Amino acid sequence: MEKVVVLTAAHKGFAPLGLEGYLPVQVGAALAAQDLGFQRDDEGENISEKNPQYCELTAQYWAWKNLHDAQIMGLVHYRRYFTADLYAKNWKDAVLTAEQIRRLLERYQIVLPKPVYKLAYNGTLYHDRPKEGQDKPLLLMEEIIQRRCPDYMPSFEKFVYGHRASFGNMFLASREVFCAYSAWMFPLLEEFERLGEEQGILSPRMCGFLSEYLLCIWADHNIPAEKTLFLDVVNTEEDRTAPAYRLRKLLVKLGLFEPVTRVGFALYYKLKGC
Repeated sequence: MEKVVVLTAAHKGFAPLGLEGYLPVQVGAALAAQDLGFQRDDEGENISEKNPQYCELTAQYWAWKNLHDAQIMGLVHYRRYFTADLYAKNWKDAVLTAEQIRRLLERYQIVLPKPVYKLAYNGTLYHDRPKEGQDKPLLLMEEIIQRRCPDYMPSFEKFVYGHRASFGNMFLASREVFCAYSAWMFPLLEEFERLGEEQGILSPRMCGFLSEYLLCIWADHNIPAEKTLFLDVVNTEEDRTAPAYRLRKLLVKLGLFEPVTRVGFALYYKLKGC
């Protein structure tokens, strides 16, 4: 049976699910005043001290370099999990189990969060605007990709200039896919970090933010569309009594969520000029 290890990144204490295959990892452990009692990301070869810049990616880096006995790997958060039923009465009952993950990866090569529409401030580049006034970190990453791996530019355009993307740095895949993506992504972020600091545009969490796009770009370029599965993500801290949650649940039940959302964001983009 294939061993499943889904890294559950956490920077503070929480109650682990206790499910097979889920490994809580304390991110930024090298900088933390408290040991949370989880697997630390500062053991072996690591970038734990870069957590303020790389966020949950310090757990991914630790696993890439040190975790060698798993055949299926992934990354989620202490409060966000892939779910089989976003509106289950008890969200814990619908979190993907190790066995469900094994079965899904018999059919698919990667599991990603369902794409969502971007708000204007989420990070977007525009063809019809002067470069000088646009998002400088995204422009720098565009320059790096154009220079280092230009064959990825169509996928870069699709997500960074487009209106939808998968966010959260969450994914499930075989170890081979996990490592291939990591080997591509981290060198790009290392160069961005160096150049961004030289140019004075590096801000906290920036590498963690950019990697959300890089995951979409890498998967789009390397994984056939029919081998990519998009799943819902449950936020365990979401208020299920809130009107917005109830409305979304109703629209999903009626089969209207996607068309209503599409029309709503089309109007939003028109009003925002983006």
